[in-house]
This record gives sequence, structure tokens and C-alpha cells, in this order.
Amino acid sequence: MDGSLDRRRFVQVVAGSSAIALAGCVGGDDDGGDDGTDDESNGDESNGEGSEELIYAFAPNTIAIIDPEEGEVVDEITDGLDDEGWGDPRITADYSEIYVIRESPSQVLVIDTETREIVDEIDVGPDPTHMYHPNDDEMWAHSDDEGTFYVIDTDSHDVTEIVQSGLENEGHGKLLYHEDFGEMGYATNVNDPAALIIDLEAYERTDYVELENEDEGTHYKAYAPETGLAYFEHGDATAVVDTEDDEVVEYLDFAGGMYLSPDEQVLGVLDGNSIRFLDATSDESDELGVVDVDEGPDALRYHEAEDGTLYAFTAHTQTDQASIIDVDALEIVETVDVGYIERPEDAPFLHRSGVAGGGYFITPADEDGTVAIVDMEAQELVEHVEVEEGVDTVQFVGDSGGGYTGNLR
Repeated sequence: MDGSLDRRRFVQVVAGSSAIALAGCVGGDDDGGDDGTDDESNGDESNGEGSEELIYAFAPNTIAIIDPEEGEVVDEITDGLDDEGWGDPRITADYSEIYVIRESPSQVLVIDTETREIVDEIDVGPDPTHMYHPNDDEMWAHSDDEGTFYVIDTDSHDVTEIVQSGLENEGHGKLLYHEDFGEMGYATNVNDPAALIIDLEAYERTDYVELENEDEGTHYKAYAPETGLAYFEHGDATAVVDTEDDEVVEYLDFAGGMYLSPDEQVLGVLDGNSIRFLDATSDESDELGVVDVDEGPDALRYHEAEDGTLYAFTAHTQTDQASIIDVDALEIVETVDVGYIERPEDAPFLHRSGVAGGGYFITPADEDGTVAIVDMEAQELVEHVEVEEGVDTVQFVGDSGGGYTGNLR
């Protein structure tokens, strides 16, 4: 892909007359550095109170640590940070460490959540964007320039394997994994018209599922455990693959970011200014209904209310609002002010990150320099927390499952 594109906000692929904005592409590049274990590359002096139920918000010169209940910054890491661009953060299963892609110099930073310090800097391949945690022992960071995954041991912080996933040795990619797959997984790549089959134990691409449009790659992905169907964004369509035999069973005539509800019953698909909700228990991927969100929906996260109603929260890319959707009634029931993101005029569906954790919907507003915290049960804003202009990435320390199989984005 063209490295000159602004990968902190989006990746765009042009094929013929169609342009596909690849949402969820927050990342970048850098040039190597020291191992992060000396005093100068660790975080600021910490009060050592741990980070349980707190939010880490990543800005160009600051990693702010926020208490969502109080709606305020309680600590900061600033040492060694200088106009950073961030990719995916991932937290270990025991919540003891956060791994976050540092675009420049193509590194993964490791943060100890107990001491609130950067404890390591790990060099990975150029142009990293997304990272995954397929098992307790490893993080997989994708190098878009190489079309490879760098496998990081979470004990030693060493890169132990490099997995060539892309067919053309380049391209922006993601990873889909689930316990149902055993040691296998699927990768996507915007350059490859295929769902790429990855052996997670042998660390190699073993095969691929060829898709119909040779001019379109793959990007978003999801898996519905009840049906065994995997979904892959493929240009303007969604390829549906039976994971038992790795055969395409259907093409849906829409495509976009995919978000599975926590109970794995509903799959939300971002389709331009609409969200299509599919029955994830249906072998035919039956459509439950469509909700129009005219301001560019993104960062879809779910919440089951005390009365059992399922709600979806989605931050807008074109306004300072987020919509709250009653998924059962298929209607918007509330909007809240979450602040503005920087958005070029030609990118209406630019990605806006967000997570759900601790009963809160959390989304940064890089133009305003704030992080919005929304109480999901009360459906109201807690606070716009001042961080720094350019804050665009957040991670909750705790269960932050947004219902997106294999990745929160």
C-alpha cells in the first residue's frame, strides 16, 4: 500500500472507479530505538496504585490514565513520547500489560499496568497498524509494508516468529481467530482477493479461500460460532465462508465493519450511513433490519441493559454525536455529545475508535483533544475528559469485549 497515506486515520484503496475507506486503520511507522528498560524510556513517576477499571488514552505526547467513574485524569506517561502515532492497543488476558503499536519507529510499546510505566520497546516490521492476542502467550502485530505478522512472546517480549500472510508480501491486514478454529485462523489483506488460512502453531500460511472478485482484497472480518460461518469484507460485498470446509457459501451485497454482540446472536455491519443487523444464528445470514445513521456510524459497541434490552452505541465520524440504538426495536433512542474527530472532507466514513468497558462507552475526539465517557446503562455523558489534541486511541483495563471476534476493531 502507499505509505504516504495518513495511516493514523485511514487506509484507502482505489480500484477502478470505486474507493473503499478501510475503517479501523489506526497505525503508522517509526525507526527503531532502545529496548525501553532504562529510566529515560520508562513512564513518569507513578503512584503504583495499579490500573484496574481505568482507561489508557493515547495522544501524540501523552498517555493519559483516566478514572471513568470520576471522569478525570489520574496519572500520565510522557517520558520518551514525541508526536507519536498509535495503532492498536491490546491488553493481556490477566490485564497486567498493555501492548500498543507505536507507528514511528515501527515498534510495540509494553506498559506495565501495575506500575503504569513503559517497560519495553519491541521493534517490528514497517508500517504496523493492527495487533491481535490469539492466545495468552503471544501478541501478533501486523506489518502492512511486508504483509506479515510479527509474533511477540508476552513473557520475554521477544519477536519469536514472522508469519508471511499476504500473497504479495505486502498489504494492510487483520487476523480472525476463535477457539472453534483450534490452531488455525484467517487473515485478511486489502491486496488479496482471498481469506488467508494461517496455522497459528506452525506460524505459516497454509492455504487460502479464493474469492470471486480478483480486483478486490479483504479487510473486515467476523465469525458467528452458532453457524460456523465466517464473514469477510470483499470490496462492496461480504463473502460468507463455511469454516468446516473453507468454502464460500454466499455473497452478501453490502460490506463494512462487522461487530458481533456479546451473546453472539447479532452481527452489526456498517454499510455507509446505515447499520445492518444480521441474525448470527441463521445459516442464511437473515437480516433483522436496518438502522439509518446519517452521520457516519463507527465504533459499534453493545450493552445489555438491566431489563434485558440490547443496545448498540456508535460514535459518528461526521458530527460530535454518538447514537444509542435499541437493537430489538431497530431504532435510535438517544444521542449524546462525544466531541469531534479530525476528518478530511473526502473521507466521510473515516474510522473513529471506541471501546466498551466497566459499563461505559469510551471514544476519543482528537480534534477536541478529549475522551468522552458515556454511562451505557443511564445512556448519558459522564464527562469530556481533557487529554491533548490528537488523542485518538483508548484501552480499558478490564473486560473491554465489544463483541468483535478476534479484534475490537
